[in-house]
Amino acid sequence: MAEGIWLRLRFSGRQSAFFQAAQEASVKARRLRARGDALDFELPVGDVLRLRRTLRGQGGRLEVLGHGGWPLALRALRRRPWRILLPVLSVSLYFAAASVVWQVQVVGPKGVPVQRLLKAAQADGLAPGRYRFAIHPRALGLQLQNQVSGLIFCTVRIDGVRAFIYAAPQLQLPKAPEPPSYGPITAGEAGYVTRVVVERGVPAVKAGETVLPGQPLILTREGEARGEVFARVWRTYTYSLSLEEKRFFATGKSAQRWYIRLPWGRKWAPQGQSAPFPHTRVISRSWRIPWLSVELTRSTYVELRTVNLTVRPAYAKARAEQMALVALSSALPKAKVLLVQMQDTRQGTILVVRVRVEAETDIARAATGGRTQD
Repeated sequence: MAEGIWLRLRFSGRQSAFFQAAQEASVKARRLRARGDALDFELPVGDVLRLRRTLRGQGGRLEVLGHGGWPLALRALRRRPWRILLPVLSVSLYFAAASVVWQVQVVGPKGVPVQRLLKAAQADGLAPGRYRFAIHPRALGLQLQNQVSGLIFCTVRIDGVRAFIYAAPQLQLPKAPEPPSYGPITAGEAGYVTRVVVERGVPAVKAGETVLPGQPLILTREGEARGEVFARVWRTYTYSLSLEEKRFFATGKSAQRWYIRLPWGRKWAPQGQSAPFPHTRVISRSWRIPWLSVELTRSTYVELRTVNLTVRPAYAKARAEQMALVALSSALPKAKVLLVQMQDTRQGTILVVRVRVEAETDIARAATGGRTQD
């Protein structure tokens, strides 16, 4: 009967004396845990007397905290057989609850008739409270696609106690644009004209003139105008850059937290939900229990140290210039940069940089919406 029974003990005294006595007595201690000056551990009941004889005279004290083991559990069940009904009933209730659909959700882009899909699914047997084993997702998806108009795709997936209806609306063909009408080429923006290249039409401006947006550049000849008009244009960008930045570096310390996400959306954190460090970087990994909607997540928190850095104004101005050139290339992809001027004003730890860029580009725009040719 004593075989397989473990005692939970606590040793108070010098831990070195305990480990020396455990080695001499050849006992099988497990689950050792330090509790301040004391040491908690588990030991087979047959090794307790041998360890106590070895520890005699060492100045330590053994205290029994509890006991456990399969023999004691079987003995308790023989005395009170009705106790076996409690875990059986709990497992039965759990599987009974897990075999029912508790949530139905429609997933899809904008334009999906959510309410009509839910109503049709409820009429076909998919609704909260229905047994999921009686639902055939593939057949139900095809049935919903035929019943609900305006769908090009529909399928059903059951994940544990949740059911997802994935649907997509039919594509609406765009309206054909009206045929373009030929017209003059106008200026897309204000600028100082540097070159005029006419392929078809009559030039309305020449180099050295200043034009405004919408002003005619090349007039039509026999209803058609083609060409390019290059001009100098200007762009002004203003950036507010901080001269003091905070950077985070890993210190090497880390801690783990385990989270359990239940089917109805509740998150249970046995170790607490607060982060162990003021500044952390989180690395998470999740596992999903098959046939259920329970997720087990392990999050590793890496401690970060804050370091305040001082940015030199010259570096901030170089960043502002680079950002201005990137913005210009995005707005005018084929523009050629001619001149860059910068003005900066400091307001405390903020440096306000005003960047003025001069570039040459083709400003010709056709009346029908093209660049230089219909």
